[in-house]
Amino acid sequence: MPRYLHIILASVLSLLLAACASIDPQRERPAEVALSAAPVASWPGLEGLTHENRMVPLNRGAPGLHWRVRALRDATRSIDLQTFIWKADGVGLALVREVVAAAERGVRVRVLLDDSFLVHADEALQALSQHTNISYRIYNPAAQRGGGLALRELENLNDFARINHRMHNKLMVVDGRIAIMGGRNLADEYYGYETEHNFRDFELLLTGPFVSELSEVFDLYWNDPWSLPVEDLQSTGGQWDFAAIDAWLQTHATEHIFLSDATAADWAALVSQGLPAQIQLLVDAPPDNSPDLDAPVQLARELVARMDEVERDMILVSAYFIPTEPLTDAIERATARGVRVRIFTNSLGANNHVSAHAAYAAHRPSLLKAGAEIYELRPDASSRHLYLDPAVMNARLGLHEKGALFDECCLFVGSANLDPRSLRLNTEIGLLIDSPPLNARLRQLLATDLLPANAWKVELDQRDELVWIGPEGKQRHTPPASFYLRAESWFFGLLPIEGQM
Repeated sequence: MPRYLHIILASVLSLLLAACASIDPQRERPAEVALSAAPVASWPGLEGLTHENRMVPLNRGAPGLHWRVRALRDATRSIDLQTFIWKADGVGLALVREVVAAAERGVRVRVLLDDSFLVHADEALQALSQHTNISYRIYNPAAQRGGGLALRELENLNDFARINHRMHNKLMVVDGRIAIMGGRNLADEYYGYETEHNFRDFELLLTGPFVSELSEVFDLYWNDPWSLPVEDLQSTGGQWDFAAIDAWLQTHATEHIFLSDATAADWAALVSQGLPAQIQLLVDAPPDNSPDLDAPVQLARELVARMDEVERDMILVSAYFIPTEPLTDAIERATARGVRVRIFTNSLGANNHVSAHAAYAAHRPSLLKAGAEIYELRPDASSRHLYLDPAVMNARLGLHEKGALFDECCLFVGSANLDPRSLRLNTEIGLLIDSPPLNARLRQLLATDLLPANAWKVELDQRDELVWIGPEGKQRHTPPASFYLRAESWFFGLLPIEGQM
């Protein structure tokens, strides 16, 4: 037999053997719960401010990173962190550095990661988890762990229905006293430091009694049978242990190291400026039987129900806006009863997923005919200086925020985009908030984003053809995208993939 046939046969055989691998949920292990909140004396800046829920908007990336680092540095008892993406770039490594430093101080650290972007990461995570105070669990992991992304996806095709359901939640709880939740993943582009493309994003920093409910949400996912300890996954071999990775971090995790620590006065000033709120938790139930059997639709249903209560004005903000049928119906019901509905999302040039933009584009005409207003973020927005580090001011700006404003009283903030993946496939977390002051503050922030210098307004002309309106006047081709990018979007629009977006 020719050598190349041996190679092909061996490759096919390895894939067939890989297809036999599977992941079993861990149903019998004892539950592990959040530690009690640290004494308020450990957070002297919060004294006298712990009896009511307060929320601080983290609208800009740099302050968002700074307060996250400060919270990690001030941890005395526990850090519970749940996220979708955690990259090994400047921001990501800086946060690993702070987590390890906290563990060295005796803080218990629990990190729950989705498995979507963990190709080649197992060895490092297994090494970090060797520390007595650090535990990593991976949500709904793929059975085959080796190879590159393409090979891993090929090897796991037999289990696609399961691993297609992901955990998109973003949440950090420190000492049971401080929580940060919203849209940001842990990587440069979510804080304004990436050289090519950054995001305008949003989070809330919370203090008060409600933080304990967020700790319970983390426990719910941490103890889910499909959240597996990284050390129980297929070993990748290699030479890393904790001492080796700790030494590597000392050399490589050097960005943002000079961010200042917070004093008690800093925390007091921040929280005293926080806005009071009444809060309702929206959270998808993690799977019990299997991710492909337990549909995570709880948040979506509650959100649509709240939209049906809006009386006058609604602003929907989503990086990837691909309305499902229930969401489309809710928008049409709102406009029919006289509600002003504004939608803020990415333009083609600002979107980091052309396929998602193609799916969204198919809905624009019907949304406009229903009476909704559409605004698309410009990648060259004049407001870039608010969101980008001065060193990368020429980078494209994209939208990653997820939220909604309801009348003058209420709002939604969370991890969920308004698309099929967030509303039907991925698990999400969010808050329905009753706070007229916070609503007013976010309206003020969004007013800047919706200015003509920052977003095109999309309309239908007299012939029902799309036009984009900005300082340059009216444009009839998707701005500022090239012919190639428009062609790519058109091609994706032909594919039957909207349900996966």
